[in-house]
Amino acid sequence: MVAPGASSLDRFLAAPQPAVRGFLFYGSDALQIAARADALSRVLLKRLGPDAELARLHDTDLAADPDRVIVELTTHSLFGGTRIVWLTSLPVKAQAILADAIARPFDGAFLIAQAPDMKKSHKLAQSFEAAAHLAAIGCYGEDPDSVVAAIRHQAAEAGYEIDGEAAALVAARCDFSALLARSETAKLITYAGDDRRITAAQVEECLNDQQTADLSDIVDAALDGDGRKAILAFERYMAVESNVSPVFVVLGSSLLRLHALRVAVDAGASPMQAIKELRPPVYYKQQDALAAQIRKWTVPALAARLGDLNGALRDTRLKPALAEDIAARFLLTVAKEARAASRR
Repeated sequence: MVAPGASSLDRFLAAPQPAVRGFLFYGSDALQIAARADALSRVLLKRLGPDAELARLHDTDLAADPDRVIVELTTHSLFGGTRIVWLTSLPVKAQAILADAIARPFDGAFLIAQAPDMKKSHKLAQSFEAAAHLAAIGCYGEDPDSVVAAIRHQAAEAGYEIDGEAAALVAARCDFSALLARSETAKLITYAGDDRRITAAQVEECLNDQQTADLSDIVDAALDGDGRKAILAFERYMAVESNVSPVFVVLGSSLLRLHALRVAVDAGASPMQAIKELRPPVYYKQQDALAAQIRKWTVPALAARLGDLNGALRDTRLKPALAEDIAARFLLTVAKEARAASRR
């Protein structure tokens, strides 16, 4: 039975057990599902070496030919290495075939399956959880406390001590995305060098011009209604990165937070009061800008953009060659909505 808990999940995905050959990412957070599946694919490719072969099957592939799951899992790699079969979506008509394919251990391949909106009680999720050669990983959004704990654990494993304020600042700068926090903590450890105690001041110095700042620039500009600034920041980011998923992760987290704050304001709180009561707390330098965004957006508009975000993310998986253009268009859509809201 393999169903890692929140406290051990990061370690499990960073070094999955050799006997586990199939991984199901399910739950309500499509962004987290996509990010964790992507991270696992990178771990497996590194472990398996240059002869590994990655086969991605999208919604359209499986809808047209559900049996292709079995074909891909049983076909030997052309280069003699191990195949990784990645199902970026799981249409209903392919679920029964997948259940049959994973019923017995398979040694010649690894399987990664994404199933947004699948519940823990689903028969397929239970099958992945029950079998020793499979793993079921629920994705329901990040727990802020566990993100901070993961940062401190990562630093300790590398021989560093990071104080609570510094770890909380890293988590906040990463919008409480555990995957982004892991990357930024690694940068911070390198920056610290021989100084084995990491402070909040070092976090500010190290991460001020790094990836999370770039991501915040992109997302904040879009939510502020400045499409030109958002696209310029996005182009700078993509000049050194090849993956648009972190942009969607941070934007989704920001939209969800803004939605919760706008609901509180509509219930009678002032924007700053709603921000002060938010847990985890908002970094004090970000509070005024966030208050301005709350005043600009409405609950229906935020709900609509959250719904569209999952569709845009799905499109980037179905059309990876167009992922950058899809993300840029979505950022412009968000900025256009913010500008329209500010005129009302």
